[in-house]
Amino acid sequence: MGGEVDNAMWRSLSRQIAGIDEPKQPDDGEFAALLGRLEAFVGERGRVPERTAKEPDEARLGSWIEAQRRADHGGRLCDERRTRLVDLLGPRWFSRS
Repeated sequence: MGGEVDNAMWRSLSRQIAGIDEPKQPDDGEFAALLGRLEAFVGERGRVPERTAKEPDEARLGSWIEAQRRADHGGRLCDERRTRLVDLLGPRWFSRS
């Protein structure tokens, strides 16, 4: 890590110092269902879905991933959900590359 602190660690440490709880996440069941659909998509196609895809199901999943990225960048994605996305898509899940 070379002494650098990534954004997730910075947010976690800031919350701890300030005594702020992890952000509340709406509907764990919905997140789990969408994560399952994402896992199936990645398993079948070997890639992350695109929000600009012509296929409606892929576009919805791609939009959902974008929403997770925005939540993460804005400090609103809890560590558990971030970890689950990293486990499925790799450490750079939030990247569009």
